[in-house]
Amino acid sequence: MGARVRPIPPLVPSLGWWEVAIEPVDEPLVAVAAIGGRVLDDPRYHQLGLPGALPGNWVRQGVAERLARAAAGLPDGMTLVVWDGWRALETQEALYEGFLDELALEYPDLSRHDLEHVARPYVTPPRADDSAPPPHLTGGAVDLTLADADGRPLDLGTDHDAFVPEAGARALEDIDMPARDLRRVLFWALAGEGFTQYAEEWWHFDFGNQFWGRVTGRPAVYAGVAPPDGRPGGPA
Repeated sequence: MGARVRPIPPLVPSLGWWEVAIEPVDEPLVAVAAIGGRVLDDPRYHQLGLPGALPGNWVRQGVAERLARAAAGLPDGMTLVVWDGWRALETQEALYEGFLDELALEYPDLSRHDLEHVARPYVTPPRADDSAPPPHLTGGAVDLTLADADGRPLDLGTDHDAFVPEAGARALEDIDMPARDLRRVLFWALAGEGFTQYAEEWWHFDFGNQFWGRVTGRPAVYAGVAPPDGRPGGPA
């Protein structure tokens, strides 16, 4: 059975990811633009002008190598477009507070505590906690999509950061439509290289961080990491 028709299986929820032990490895960040082949870089948050967002995306070396192999195995005419990889706490805070502001307009009677509960499945709080860093701060989380050979994103049912039920990885499984099939192609391409998928977002995949550890039952190998050398906010 091909990936286009092979269903996405039930996914292990990431709840409790912060309790996963981290046994860190010394592995550098790699520029997504340097991966080459059928992996393309599209730094969404820099284009939107979010604080702390870099002009190019970065991921851990092991993630970069797996993305290259996943992209090479895609059907002819398809590429992977990376929207986000390593993410600064400053950017995480901007996303988190921006989403809370949106929720406050939609639910004006909810307290801050209740709004944070609603936001939790979609945006991780920007806490500088070495024992539980936000997944993107580790360089082991990646937001990406399928695109055509020229890098034009294909329709997978919702846009990036659409925090709605339809964005769930398996939300379209009972609907016979092209977007469902493309989500399946993306899932199996990444799963074949050891990535796990975040159940609430079809575009979010993990390798080596605590989200991945929660699903695989293994210790995480990626802790939070400083910005890449030579980039704004990077190490001196």
